[in-house]
Parts: sequence; C-alpha cells; structure tokens
Amino acid sequence: MRRVVLLAALAALGVPAPAFGADVVTFSAQPRVVAYDGLVRLHGSTVPLSEVFLVQRLQTGWTVIAQTRAGTDGAFVFERRARTPGVYQARTLGGQSAEAATTIRPRLRARLRGSILTGRVLPARAGAVVLRAQGRTRRLRVGSAGRFRARLGHLRAGRHLVQVSVRPAAGYVRAARRFAFRIRRPALRLGSHGPGVLVLKRRLAELGYALPSVDSGYGWATYEAVLAFQKVHGLPRTGGVDRRFWQVLGRASRPRPSVGRGDYLEVRKTQQTLYEVRDGKVARVIHVSTGVTGNTPVGTWR
Repeated sequence: MRRVVLLAALAALGVPAPAFGADVVTFSAQPRVVAYDGLVRLHGSTVPLSEVFLVQRLQTGWTVIAQTRAGTDGAFVFERRARTPGVYQARTLGGQSAEAATTIRPRLRARLRGSILTGRVLPARAGAVVLRAQGRTRRLRVGSAGRFRARLGHLRAGRHLVQVSVRPAAGYVRAARRFAFRIRRPALRLGSHGPGVLVLKRRLAELGYALPSVDSGYGWATYEAVLAFQKVHGLPRTGGVDRRFWQVLGRASRPRPSVGRGDYLEVRKTQQTLYEVRDGKVARVIHVSTGVTGNTPVGTWR
C-alpha cells in the first residue's frame, strides 16, 4: 500500500515511475481522433498482474487521474469523456507504458436562415471559426459559450456556396459545414408575396428607403419605396422590380445629402423625394407623391 501511495505522489509531481521491477506495460487510445464529448477507451495490458494508474500530462506535470487493477489476463481499461485533448500514460509499480494521445474533433453546428448565419462550436477554444462566402474569407467572433453569428450581406442572383469551418488549435482537428443554395431574383410588383419580396425590402431598408416593416408582402409602402429608389437612380418610374432594378439595387449605396452635418430635411424636387438627414447622413429616403417638378435647386431646412 505504501508503494501505491508513493507512485501516486511521484506521478502527481511529474516524476517518472520508479523501477520496482521489470513490468511490461502496453497502452493505446481508441479512437485516436474522438468527437467532442465522445467516449475514448484507454486500454492495455501488464505483465505481471498489478495495480494500474492512468496519468495525464498537464501543465503542472504528470498527474494521476484514475486507478484500476488489471484482470486475470493482465488487461485493463479506462473510459473517459473527451472534452479536451490529452496525452496519457499507464503506470504500474514496476513500469510504465509509452504515451498515447487523443485528438478532439470539435462539435460544429450552423444554421443559415436568409442572409443570417448562426451557430456554435464546442469547445469554444477549439480554434478560429472562419466563414467563406462570395469569394471572401473572414474570421468570426466566438463568444465564451462558443456561439457565433454573421450576416452574409446582399447576395446576387445565382448559385452560392457558403462554408463555415474551424481552423483547429493544437490538439484539435478541422471541422466544417457547407451550405449550397441558389438565389433567384423574380420580377415583382404591387401584390407580390414571397421570399423575393423579403430580400427586396431588407435591401431597401438597409439603404435607408422608408418602409414601415420588413416582411414578405409587396404593398403600397413597398411600391412607394421602389418608386423612390427608381427616382434616385434614374430608372423608369414603374413601381415594379425587374432584372435591371435588381442589378442596380445590388451595387447601390445609401444616398448622400447636400450638407454633411446637422439634422434637417432635404427636398429633391427633380426626384420628388425627401431626405431625412441625421448627423449629416441620410436616415430615410421618402417618396413624395406631389406634382412638383423642374430643376429648382435643392431646399434645406434646419
């Protein structure tokens, strides 16, 4: 019993096992690459029969984490949940095995809804979470619980492949999820309904065009927002959305006011639009359905 206590104390201090005899200890880990929180089997055999200690290499040195007695055939086994990478060794009073390491495959979950990607990686320290979409790669911010969120931005019509992956830290392996989808830009008009309308309204709202809500319905408010966009960009004033409209919408930016400071209203008579300016930036673009036309200079009120 004193020998067992001595071995445990020495192992906890990171000191190699004392050679009390000529024990032969075999040892291996299965699987070598294990999914996060999966079961890893650390097993082997010893000759002669003896008490077996499972030790793990930590920053403070080798530490005893489990103990068992070999069976009548000399075999022993330890089972552990794999939540962090580890380097292990089996030791007896008279010998020690070679080292066996386990590598963790992180658990990566991701969901794409519209242009919003959400997900979680476990453990959070498994590595950097990277998003690749539209030919660009960017690193995502991961919270302490492993959660992440990203907006894909405006996606042009066509086929898209989005991939989120983990660039592994030491002791982990790569994990990835892919999403393939096709975006169609349908012709839209007053009374239309569906995901195409939702994409349209999200983009118009992002650019500052006045909309009371962002949903899948193409009502009068959407009609007037489309009219305002067409006026700002010199498109035919139809109130409907066609292929050319989608192309211009994809590369458009928020309009700029005439004066780059202060809060005021700016009337664009030739466009028949009203800019609501806050801190020198256009907060809203509003369609004005009056008959005012001509090339009268822009009016501003402070």
